[in-house]
Formats: sequence, structure tokens, C-alpha cells
Amino acid sequence: MADNKCTYCGIEVKDYNDSIMVPSEKGYISLCLRCYNKEISKAAGIEYEDIPLHPVVIKDTDGIEHEFHFSLRLMGDQQVLSSYEVKGADSNGYEFNTMGDTEDGIFPLFSKLYARMLKALGRKHIYKDTEPDSWQMTEDDVVRGRIDCAEDSYDHSMIPMLVIDGKEISWKEFGHMLMTFEGFNFKLQIFDQSDEID
Repeated sequence: MADNKCTYCGIEVKDYNDSIMVPSEKGYISLCLRCYNKEISKAAGIEYEDIPLHPVVIKDTDGIEHEFHFSLRLMGDQQVLSSYEVKGADSNGYEFNTMGDTEDGIFPLFSKLYARMLKALGRKHIYKDTEPDSWQMTEDDVVRGRIDCAEDSYDHSMIPMLVIDGKEISWKEFGHMLMTFEGFNFKLQIFDQSDEID
């Protein structure tokens, strides 16, 4: 997403997780999450205090550091706390979400989300095999990840992809991983972003 400014406060918003497009009489306008949350809290008649959460760094099973930023979005009497890995402009990494009641505050929600992040980064589902140069599944024969998309550099269309262990994996690469299991049966189950998956 290109840099844009919040229509209400004028702050420059640099990341898609820190802004939201909302309808207005003049079409859609961009709001930073702080202004958006203020408007939602007013409309819902709830008290809201903007508490900024500082980025955290978590190491994965290989000792690689991953930096996460947080955003909070009010949805009436519910709130969604999200964390997303900071990577290059055109690169997707880990993302986590959890939802809870607004009246419970942000800190129980943060504790739940942080535990989920630690659990996910403490697991490894794939590894890079040097012979042949391809991704392979670990011995657990289980892959957890996120369905995403990316812009095709050739024709700028959106192409489907997966994010597994914080790495972008094309469906073709994923298919090559599965070729090892030719003839086996499998179960593909889809979960909401805020659901806990074991």
C-alpha cells in the first residue's frame, strides 16, 4: 500500500495494518487506527484509551529474530489485536490476530496473542532441502500457515500463495512438498485468523 495520510488528523500512515478505509459522503477516506477507534468508541458509547504497544522481537527455532508490530481495531463491543512481522515492502511474514471483549481491556488480549506467537515461532513445519533445492515438510507431516496473495510481477494480477513459518511459499512449491506423499490422503481445514489451531 502506498503511503497515505489520515483524513482526520493528517498523520502519515505507512503500513496497511495502521489504517482503514471508511465510507463517507465524498467516497472512501483513509483513517489511522487511532482516529478510527475514537470514532467507533463514540458510536458504540464505550470508553476507549489509545495504548500504544511497542514492537517485540521473538526468535524462532533456528534462532532467527522476527520483529512484530501491533495494531488494535475496535469493532463495537469487541476488539481485535493483531501482530504482524516487519519484513521488506513486498514480503509477507508471520501475522497473528485475537479477539476479545472491549470491556476486558487490552492486556489480557495481549497475553493471549503473545502466547500464540511464542507457540507458533517455537514450531517448524518446513525446511529448505539442498538436494534438490526445494522446501520439504518436517517429520511431523503437519503444515500450519496462512493463505495470502501477492502481485504477479509480469501482469500485476494477484496470485495465491501461502505463508508457512513466516516464509512466502508458492502453491507450486507447496505442491512439490506434497509430491513426497503421492497416493496418501489428506485433510485441508480452514480456520479464522483469530482461531487457535493445534
